[in-house]
Amino acid sequence: MTAAVDSGGYRVAPAKLDAAAADLGGRAGALETAQKAVAGISVPATAFGQVSASADCAATLKKTLSELGEKIDGQVQRAKVLQNGLTASAAGYRRADEQVAASYRSLLPEDPLPAVSGPVGAAASGAWAQDIAANRTKVSAALTSEQTHLAQLQSAGGSADDIARSQRRIALYQDILANNRQILRFDPAADGRIAELVGSIQPGTRNVGLFVPGVNTRLDNFQGYADLGRSLVAADPTGRTAMVVWADGDFPQNPLVEGPDASYAQTMAPDLKTFGDELRGQVDTQTGGAATITAIGHSYGGATVGLADSQGLAVDRVLHVESAGMGHGVWSPADLPASQAGVQRFSMTAPLDPIVVAQGNAWGAEWTGIGHGADPDTFPGVTDLATGHDAAGNELWGLSSHSDVLKPGSDSWTNIYGVLTGGALTTVPGVQR
Repeated sequence: MTAAVDSGGYRVAPAKLDAAAADLGGRAGALETAQKAVAGISVPATAFGQVSASADCAATLKKTLSELGEKIDGQVQRAKVLQNGLTASAAGYRRADEQVAASYRSLLPEDPLPAVSGPVGAAASGAWAQDIAANRTKVSAALTSEQTHLAQLQSAGGSADDIARSQRRIALYQDILANNRQILRFDPAADGRIAELVGSIQPGTRNVGLFVPGVNTRLDNFQGYADLGRSLVAADPTGRTAMVVWADGDFPQNPLVEGPDASYAQTMAPDLKTFGDELRGQVDTQTGGAATITAIGHSYGGATVGLADSQGLAVDRVLHVESAGMGHGVWSPADLPASQAGVQRFSMTAPLDPIVVAQGNAWGAEWTGIGHGADPDTFPGVTDLATGHDAAGNELWGLSSHSDVLKPGSDSWTNIYGVLTGGALTTVPGVQR
């Protein structure tokens, strides 16, 4: 179990438990492949020469291989038991976190929100409530299909990566069903598409985030982004914050080959804009227009959010996190429509994150669809935020910082929460724009 010491106790990270479970599943698959290879070995007595002891040697080898196969099988079963235990533990910790948060919220005297059961609550109405119910049925069907797919991979000696991805999908589907998670969009085809509402959009809600991830986003790694949404929602002791994690598109999977290609963002941006209109309708209906909406784009997701912003995304704030750019063709405030004049914009990029190579570059003619527009950190009117240090006090910089900025406890995560809730922010020293 992965845990970190915190105030004399332990802070358990369910996402780490899921990752460990997936790793164990991959190891079990590799062992099963080895077991089949051992079982397929057959050596005739003649292989030991034409002597009287040949038959005994062959019998001894056969017995040894049989015993080895049994030992491997025992290890496979042990790994699977541990895998199932880790998956169940991760789900249990998530349920416990939500229950504790709900208990604290129920003690608040000012406009207390009703306690929720699991991560759902009375959070969506109208078409969204219908979508959640319909997607639950889709997820149940996808779980059955993926379990069959996993069995086929294991029996056919599929690669460890394919087996691990399938296991992570199964873990996600099981958690969605076990915890009645609010899935607003769902399609398991190919890399998969999904959007999830975390928390509750109710009359007392005041902050709603719309998070869009970047390159390599797939159903099998969606849980990590959902956990980010949970951390932001749980950090608000008043229960007035909700998050939507939006991965309802086809994301590039190769950062070097596909990452510079704007076509993925150009395809997703209109869908994100339409979804933003739906979100605005839900928020305004529930809160009477009293809540603000913040779009947060990470990496390639920043370019997608930027393009949606240029198409009139209905949000109050936009935050670019290690963003690839303001969006293909967006080079100045003049490239944004009048409807976006009141949008507050923020950006953060850790020192020496390789994403800086993409920021502000077009790599050829504009019509080629390569590049993601202006550098968000230097775009006029954008507040440049500091990424600072991680939870352990280490400065965030370089390749690892690209994802580490999303981790709770870091200065960058605190800035994300500050933008989302309209709270205190730490800006880059000396930057005036």
